Amino acid sequence: MADGFAGLLGKWGPGDHRAAVSLWTQGYFGRFFRPVLAYGLIHDIWFSPRLADVSVALSEIKIPARFALKRVQSASVEQHLWSIVHEHAQPVIENIVSLTGTSERLHWSNASFAFYRSYQQIRTLWSEAEIPAAVATQRRQVERLMASDHPLFQLSRQIPGAQDEQGLVRKVCCIRFKLDGLKKCGAACPVGHLACSAHRKADIHARP
Repeated sequence: MADGFAGLLGKWGPGDHRAAVSLWTQGYFGRFFRPVLAYGLIHDIWFSPRLADVSVALSEIKIPARFALKRVQSASVEQHLWSIVHEHAQPVIENIVSLTGTSERLHWSNASFAFYRSYQQIRTLWSEAEIPAAVATQRRQVERLMASDHPLFQLSRQIPGAQDEQGLVRKVCCIRFKLDGLKKCGAACPVGHLACSAHRKADIHARP
């Protein structure tokens, strides 16, 4: 992890080390959730999220690039998702908080946003009229769980009327603007929905 933080700081910095740590969890959860949810919700193929069962291949800057996972027997979607939350996301976040002293809520926010983005990408594969019945059933189970009071599902929200991942808004800033190479963020910023005021201020100060 420490090598990965340093790699991201070297690529996108200079800047605040905490922002590099945040960027690490954004990338990690994005790469982990997308295939796990796609296999599970589309094909009912699920994998063990336990850290002991997960192998990771690293990129040239020492951040997770690919995962090798062990298949497990199918259970309810709720069981699989709670397993992902408690046996994977939670220990990963606890390890990072212990190692770096960064905010636990920051990393839960990154996990939440990665989960929502991954789910939205799967959700837009079919129109409501064309979605396979089995997938529709699993999707309803996911959405019931997403309404629960857990940080994985409560730190991101959908803008009313938005139909795709571009309508997602965070509830906690990812602080990426604290890296000099990543001053701007998109519509997901929790401040003003379009751009964080701190980002706009940084852009103004950067102008000649």
